[in-house]
Amino acid sequence: MATPLDFSGKEQLYRQLYDILFQDIISGVYAVGDLIPSESELMEQYGVSRATARRAMEMLSDNGMISKRRGIGSEVIASRPKSDLTHVTSFLKKSSDDRVIAQKRLVDAVIIPASGEIAQALRLDEGADVYRLRRVRYSGERPLYLEINYFERAFLPDAINRDFSRESLRAYISDELHVRWREATQEIHAIVADEELAYLLKIEVGEPLLFSKRISFDTQGVPREFVTTYYRADHYHIEVELDA
Repeated sequence: MATPLDFSGKEQLYRQLYDILFQDIISGVYAVGDLIPSESELMEQYGVSRATARRAMEMLSDNGMISKRRGIGSEVIASRPKSDLTHVTSFLKKSSDDRVIAQKRLVDAVIIPASGEIAQALRLDEGADVYRLRRVRYSGERPLYLEINYFERAFLPDAINRDFSRESLRAYISDELHVRWREATQEIHAIVADEELAYLLKIEVGEPLLFSKRISFDTQGVPREFVTTYYRADHYHIEVELDA
């Protein structure tokens, strides 16, 4: 069933029709190589004039998404508009720039068996020994986020004897182990604090958090680090940079 148009005059009909066809193309209803409905079919389906249907088709053509083929119809040639912003960079950013010296305080550093999620992230067998480091970053006496690092135990055999509240984990990995990173994948979700997170971050149970999961790969493409981070949403936000 076709999405109905709003004939109240609040928005031009050709723009509404364009939006419907645009969404159908980028969502895969019409794939590259498919023919979209003709002007006549759109007129009958949506109850619009030929001029309205033609204007919507022209907008899709101008965006490089369809091409008219004489005697055949309008073919989808791209699933994104040519003017679309294709390079997206997103990052978490502290919402305020206070000048209090920040520090990371150790919660614990232990050896644990890898859960299914950790094993999958680090390409280990479930139950394999994993070094887990939990630290809370503070600004003065205010906790900002909880960071949990997971590594295969054999990768950081001496880590359990180090104090990473005082020394840099990054410097240890790069300077002593000579590991170089190639890339990382990251997910960011919105969650609410459970009792443990609320206690560690000094907030109320149910308060919003930004939750990040990141897997870092070395130059050989091996996943060496799995990090989960819980950011207080009253201190951090997500910024996105878009480049054409």
